[in-house]
Amino acid sequence: MKTKDRRNRIADILNSTHHPIKGDELAKILDVSRQVVVKDIAIIRAEGIDIISTTQGYIIYNCINISEVIKCKNHVTVDEFKKELETIVNLGGKVKNVIIEHPVYGEIKVALDISSKRDIDNFISKASKDEFRQLSSLTKENHKHTIETTNTQIMEEIIHKLKEENILC
Repeated sequence: MKTKDRRNRIADILNSTHHPIKGDELAKILDVSRQVVVKDIAIIRAEGIDIISTTQGYIIYNCINISEVIKCKNHVTVDEFKKELETIVNLGGKVKNVIIEHPVYGEIKVALDISSKRDIDNFISKASKDEFRQLSSLTKENHKHTIETTNTQIMEEIIHKLKEENILC
């Protein structure tokens, strides 16, 4: 199992239960050492998932969010960008930001926090105005998004649909 898959599996296991799970138990399930689990938990926490260590084991404090950075093709029209956002949101994802690699300024990241049809409509309304330029239009390179979901299955569905619709690079 790849490291990222193992960490997603840990998050899924903790998200699917309402009682603490010991590190030894997670290690046995994943066929790794307890030290690997401890390191994975630390990294998962650093990614923003609030995992609490108790004497009874690990438990997620609040709703879990799985995040992944995806690389998308740049768009010619606002409608193409709208389709990209709708694909993510309609399947249960949240578009946290847009990221471009500018040839002079380096990485530019702007928060979007789009998680509903209303958010998309508001964004597209602004994007339809003459003075608006999509951030991705500042470079010939493709753009990226950090997307969040509540579980890995939803993330996989979103990525599959984006590939199917020829949106991902």
